[in-house]
Amino acid sequence: TIPGISELFGPLENALRHSFLPAIVGRQVSDLERKVFTLPVRLGGLGISNPVEGSNLEFQASVKITENLRKLIIDQELTLDGFQAGTVAEATRDCLKDKEVRMMRKISEIDSDSSVGSLKRSITLAQEKGAGVWLTVLPIGSLGWVLNKEEFRDALRLRYGWQIPNIPAVCVCGKKNSVDHTLICKNGGYLIFRHNKV
Repeated sequence: TIPGISELFGPLENALRHSFLPAIVGRQVSDLERKVFTLPVRLGGLGISNPVEGSNLEFQASVKITENLRKLIIDQELTLDGFQAGTVAEATRDCLKDKEVRMMRKISEIDSDSSVGSLKRSITLAQEKGAGVWLTVLPIGSLGWVLNKEEFRDALRLRYGWQIPNIPAVCVCGKKNSVDHTLICKNGGYLIFRHNKV
C-alpha cells in the first residue's frame, strides 16, 4: 500500500456511485444512501466501502499491523525468530476497534442527518440479528438461495423502506395497497403462502 493516494480512487468511487450502485438498486442513489451503503451489512449497510474515504485509513492500519515484520525485513533477519505474533494480533484488534468506532460515528452522523426520515427506522430494523444474512450468504441454486435481479432489487427496497414499483394502488379487498397490507391481507394469498412455507 502507498500513503496519500486517496484522490486517485476518485474515478473508482465515481464509477461505484454513478454506475455500479444504480445498476444494483435500479435508480440513482443519494449522498445519504451512499453513506449508508458503506456500512457493513450487520450495521444496516451493504458493505460497499468508499475507496476515497478508506484508502488512507487502510494504509495506516496496514502499517500498524505489519510494523514488526517490516522491521525484520529492514534489518535483513534471516529467520523469523524476532517475529512477535502477539504484537501483530494486538495491533489487529486495535485496528478493528478503531474501525468499529468509526462505523458507530458514521451511524450517528446518518441518524443526525435531517434528510434521513423513514430510512432511519429501516436502518434500525436492518441492524437486527440475522436481518442481512441474505446479503452475505453464498448464492447456492440447489438450496434455493439465489435471487434474480428483480427479486434482489425488491429485497433491497424492503430493507430500506423504498417504494416497490408496479404494485396496484388498491388491494383486491378494496383497501389501499402497501407492503404492510400485502403481508396481512387475507385476500392476497401471501398469508396462505407464508403459512404453507412454515
